[in-house]
Amino acid sequence: MKPFSIGIICLLLISSSCEDDSSSTTATESAEASKKNNESFDARAKREITASLAIPANEKYSIRIYKEYINADTIQDAVITLNRMEYAINQSIKNGNEAKAAEVGYTGNYNYIFYYDGAMDRISNPIFAPSSPGRELDVEFRSIAAPTRKDVIIGYRIRNSGWKTYFSVFNDHDFMMVFQWKYFDHAGEDHPEAFIHEYEENPHQVPMDIAIYESEIDGHNKNIGDIYKYIPSITKKKTLKFKFFLDPVAKKYRLYPEFAKNLPPRPRV
Repeated sequence: MKPFSIGIICLLLISSSCEDDSSSTTATESAEASKKNNESFDARAKREITASLAIPANEKYSIRIYKEYINADTIQDAVITLNRMEYAINQSIKNGNEAKAAEVGYTGNYNYIFYYDGAMDRISNPIFAPSSPGRELDVEFRSIAAPTRKDVIIGYRIRNSGWKTYFSVFNDHDFMMVFQWKYFDHAGEDHPEAFIHEYEENPHQVPMDIAIYESEIDGHNKNIGDIYKYIPSITKKKTLKFKFFLDPVAKKYRLYPEFAKNLPPRPRV
C-alpha cells in the first residue's frame, strides 16, 4: 500500500479518536428511558448508535458488542463495532466513482468504534476507523498499560495490509488511542511484509513496552483469494525492528530513540 495513503489514514484515525465522548442530555434521557422500559443493553446500543449516525431503517449494516471489564472498576464495560459496507458501495455509486472505490477497497469512514463505560452508563460518540469495510473490525483485549484493566486492540484492513490500533482508559473514564502499527503489508505481492507485536516488561514503569519483530508470512503466495477473508499465519524472526514505551504525560507510545534508524525515509514533498 502507498505510503502517502497510509499517512492520510493514520491522521484521520488519530484525529477522529480524539472526539469528545461526553453524552448529551438526549443520550442521558435515552438511557433513563431504556431502564424504565426494561430494554436490553444490546437493543439500547443498537438504537442509540443507529440514531447517532442517522442510519436509515432499510440499510443493511453489522453491529457487534464485545463486553469486558475494561477500566479498573468492577462494572462491566463494552466495545461496540459497526460496519456499513452497503452504505460504502451506495455512496460510491452516488458519487460516480464506483470503479475507483472498489479498487481501493472502499476505504473510508465506514467502520466505527464505540466505547460503553459501565460505571457512567454512557456510550461514546463514534470513533471513525478509516479502513476497508470489506472486513469488519477485529477486537482483542489485553492488559498492557496496567494489570488492573484491559486495553483494546482493534484490527482493521486497508486494502492488502493489516493494522492494529490500541486504546487505553485513563482517569477511569477517558478512552484514548495510544498506538497503531501494521502487522502485515503487500499481501499477494512479490515482497510481503509481516510484523509480530509482543508486549514486554519495562523495568522503569508499570505499562509494558510494545515490541515489533520482523516476521514472515508462512507459505505466502500471490493466490490469497479474498483479501478481506485472508488471515495470514505469521512466524516471528529474531530481529527486533522497533520498540515503543508509553509516555505517561502524552498518553501515547513513543519509539525508543535507538530504533529511529529503522524507520522508512519520509517521502519528499
